[in-house]
Order: sequence, then structure tokens, then C-alpha cells
Amino acid sequence: MAYFLSTLFGSIVPMCVTALVTMAITLIFKTSLTTNFAQGVISAFGAYVVGSYMLDNGCSVWLALPVGMIVSMLIAVVIDVGIFRRGRYVNALGKQIITMGLISIVVGATPLIFGITTPSVTPFVDGLVSFDLADGNVSFPVNSLVCLAITVVVIGLIFILLRFSKWGLSVRATASNEYVAGMMGINTHVVTAVSWGLAGAIGALAATVNATSGNTINIYFMTNYQVYAFLAGILGGFSTFHGPIIAALMIPLANNLIQYFVNTIGKPELTGWSMVIVYGVALIIIFFKPQGIFGKKIAKKV
Repeated sequence: MAYFLSTLFGSIVPMCVTALVTMAITLIFKTSLTTNFAQGVISAFGAYVVGSYMLDNGCSVWLALPVGMIVSMLIAVVIDVGIFRRGRYVNALGKQIITMGLISIVVGATPLIFGITTPSVTPFVDGLVSFDLADGNVSFPVNSLVCLAITVVVIGLIFILLRFSKWGLSVRATASNEYVAGMMGINTHVVTAVSWGLAGAIGALAATVNATSGNTINIYFMTNYQVYAFLAGILGGFSTFHGPIIAALMIPLANNLIQYFVNTIGKPELTGWSMVIVYGVALIIIFFKPQGIFGKKIAKKV
């Protein structure tokens, strides 16, 4: 039981990071109809800003985090206004290629701006939660609970805004049909710009949460979570906002539980296959549910 609980508590930060990245990617996909392959490096750039600001000013992560989020937000807005708005009639494949090109730009610009040194980010709070069970001790960082609280508040606030605010109604209308939304008087340019900006800020938050758990910041350290987010979107169903987030919580938890199981049966050499198993199960589910677990089949009139 102690090992099982340790596995569950150890899944908190990966679940938070995956959920935040998925939220960012879903916002962009729903409003711009593109999968942003540059989300990972833009998020990592935000973590670089946070770490460098902490180093230069000797401040805490709480003060540096808003700076990193604002910088990533501005970068994302510039990408939307300067690139995607001018190429709004480019097909889906062309938009994806554009985001791939952005990866090269961000990867090349990062060492020019921050140098070759790797910044570090301290936890939001220090300390461990520890308790004893009959079969052993269970301990995990208090920082994990803070990351969980931040994630719940941010994602919960976005869902509240999507459901009850004028901006949320505009996003849902734009996601349904951008052209019809524009004809109804919705400024779709503002909707997409705000969505890209939010995605950039959320990405920087996700990267910082990842860094506070002890992971070394580098330009590619969010790539795996970006892949998880794409898988979550497909598995949960991009036709909804909540489906990808639920799937985002399932993927890292399933990965850790599979590792727990293979270690329990005495096969630690199989831990490297945990994500392969997760992908395999996801592939089977998608085979029977092409729209995703929570996706809805959309009928188009012709």
C-alpha cells in the first residue's frame, strides 16, 4: 500500500503539467484549427525567463512566474497576429508546418538570449508530507500539492469563463464556425489572439510547474508533455474542451501505475514499455471511438 500511494502522489505533478499543456493546445486548436507543435518550446522558453529572472534578481519563483507567463503570452500573441492572421486561409497541414518552423526559431533564439547556462527554478514551497503505514513510509513534496492547487484553480477558472463569460461564448462560437461567428458580430481576431495569449501563459506555467519538481530546464524538456497533450486531445476528443483534460489526467497516471505493476511483479526491465502500453491501449480505444472517448460526431450539411 505504501508503494502504491507513493506512486499515486508521484503522479500529481505529471498530471498537472499534462493537463495545463493540453488546455493550452486545446484552446489554440479550437480557435485556430491547428495543432501547435511549437507549444513545448514556447513553454520551455517561459521557464527560461522564470529561471533567469530569479537568478538575476534574487527573487522567489512566485515573483518570477508572472514575468515568464507575460513573456510567453506576448510571444504567442505575436505569432497569431503576425503569422497566423496573415495566413488564415492556409490549410491545416500548412499551419502545422508553420508551427514546426517556429520550433527552429525558438530553439535557435534561446541560447542567443540566455546563453548556454541552464537556469534552475526552486519549488513553490519546501518540505515533505510524510506518514507511516504498516508496510512502509509514504512521503511526497508539499510542492506537489501546491502545483495541484494552482492547476485546479487555473483550469477551473478557464472552464468557468468558457461557460459563463462573453469571451467564453465567443470562443465556443468561433470554435463551432469562425466564419458564421464573424457574421454574427464576433471579433474572431480578438478571440484567437486572446486564446493564443492564454495558451502561451498557461504553457509557461506548465513548464515552471515541471521545473519546480526538480527537472532541469532545457529547451526540449516539455516535448514529452506536448506529445502527451496531443494524445490526450485525440483520446479525449478535440470536439470538446473537457474531454482532452480528462484524458490528460489519465495518461501520466496510467503510465505510473503500469510502472508500479511491473515492479510489483518483479519485472522492472519492463518499465520502459509503460508508455508503449499506454499508446497501445489508446490506439485500441481510438479504433472503436474515432471521435475520442468524450468526442461528438459532427454532421455537416452540404
